[in-house]
Amino acid sequence: MWGEVKEAVKQTGLPFAYQQQAVKDAVEAYNSWAEAGGKPPAVRRVSPYGDERAWRFDRLTAISLRLMSGRIVAELWPHKRFWLYEWLAKTGRATRASTIRLRRVGNRVYAVFVYEVEPEAPREPTAVVAFDVNENTIVAARVDLKATVDRVAQWNRQWVQPPISIKVLLTDFGRLAKRYGAIRRRWAEELSVEINGKRTSGAHTREYKKRVKRLREGDRKRDRVNRIAHALTKEPTILVTENVGKKPQEEMIVDKRSPQLRHRIKQTPMKAVVGKVADKATERGLRLVLVSSYKNSQICPIHGERLSFPTEPKIGLCPRGHWVHRDVAAVLNMLWRAVERLEPEYSEIVKQALSTVDEKILEEWSRTVLEAEGPDVLARASPMTPPGEETVIPAGIEGAHEPP
Repeated sequence: MWGEVKEAVKQTGLPFAYQQQAVKDAVEAYNSWAEAGGKPPAVRRVSPYGDERAWRFDRLTAISLRLMSGRIVAELWPHKRFWLYEWLAKTGRATRASTIRLRRVGNRVYAVFVYEVEPEAPREPTAVVAFDVNENTIVAARVDLKATVDRVAQWNRQWVQPPISIKVLLTDFGRLAKRYGAIRRRWAEELSVEINGKRTSGAHTREYKKRVKRLREGDRKRDRVNRIAHALTKEPTILVTENVGKKPQEEMIVDKRSPQLRHRIKQTPMKAVVGKVADKATERGLRLVLVSSYKNSQICPIHGERLSFPTEPKIGLCPRGHWVHRDVAAVLNMLWRAVERLEPEYSEIVKQALSTVDEKILEEWSRTVLEAEGPDVLARASPMTPPGEETVIPAGIEGAHEPP
């Protein structure tokens, strides 16, 4: 196959560097099709590569390209992340690949640069954070390792920070899907027509498809996923979350009958959030611990008994008579499961912090999480939690955290 493609590419008259890249692309596409089987791939767009012999920087914001007609100088409009990775390359924390890729989208040509980033050196963790991804929020439980160790040596215990606290990040993935669903339904109703007494939905019209292509739902989701990953990994912590599997939404909608609720759950990018947090943790030298997701939100974190949900699906009732939000129970149970996989000095600290939680604290946390979630309304286009304004819920009872 390699020889056949090489002979075919020679007849195109391309420069030798582009011939090599064309052969590599063709063979890679053929190998992927041969491994997957089925229908052969169709070539829709060609994105040529340029190795170190075909391009170079003419100046800081321009590149010199060697094409069939000769060498030209093309001006660049760099993205802001280009300067970030160039700074990392200058400081020795990243390496720029010698090959760039040219992509044409519409009437623009994009030059794609590839960087290999060196991960940061591991740092001593200051906390253990367990987070749970939900439809509209991310609830995180934070165990402060330094505060838990030093609280016995503190003389004035009135100012000692609580060893464990709950943080709520508003993402509004579900409300965002609800908002864009309402927009699409309104457009379909506006463009619907009546032909021979039969009303036809406007969702099949050309104008409707053109409008839907201009929606930015995917871009907004991606932006919020990146913000969440940055917020959870900006401190040297040990991150704990559930092993969500390949398709977590499919398991969550099994017993859901409402089509709107099923759609919102399937639009929640749970796998994308966990994957982005894992990438950021690797880049910043942090550790991510994946625990089992079996009934974390259905077990009381204090007594270990099964919760019932008589009033609403978010507030569970323990057989011992107290209430707890299922997201609060989930993150605390994750910490209990992570105790077995942490180092002995960290696991003892987490056990000590979890032992200070009582029924009153659980009910206070649950009430505050419900208030942070807010009413079920359509999401606005801007991110719901501005940077630096996340809701932090400390353990609010002073006497409950005093050492024995």
